[in-house]
Amino acid sequence: MRKDKLTKLIAVFDQFYNSMMQLDDPTSKRLIENWNGIRHNYVNPVSASRSALAAGMEQGLREKSLLLQSMHAELRKEAAEALEAAIAENYPEFLAKDADRITKIKTRGAIRSDNEFYLVRHHADLLESNPSQQEELQLLYQLLDRFESRARHA
Repeated sequence: MRKDKLTKLIAVFDQFYNSMMQLDDPTSKRLIENWNGIRHNYVNPVSASRSALAAGMEQGLREKSLLLQSMHAELRKEAAEALEAAIAENYPEFLAKDADRITKIKTRGAIRSDNEFYLVRHHADLLESNPSQQEELQLLYQLLDRFESRARHA
């Protein structure tokens, strides 16, 4: 049976929040409580289409790094890895699409939107502990800094 995008995203969030239960962190506890409180709205939607809910959840995936910023760096890394694992297992085409977007951003040399900012920030979170990726990480930091600088002066 072929799963639709919303079903895949619910599985991603379920696995991610299940992994987050292992972390002793107030941010992770709030996020888990929030998911537990709203999950039923996605499983049995009544007020929005499945595709609209899926689009919102995809945006939520991209913005997770912003929500995880208040976590201690090591816990944030664990959370980012848990999210990556949940996506890889339940919605791998999302990762492929995002990898293409990151390549385009790096080639262009600029982040154009908040959505791209969150995507690059999440990717940087994943690379922060990998010494072999320091060159790419520095490039991502430069892109993030330039975008934030432009946003502050806009």
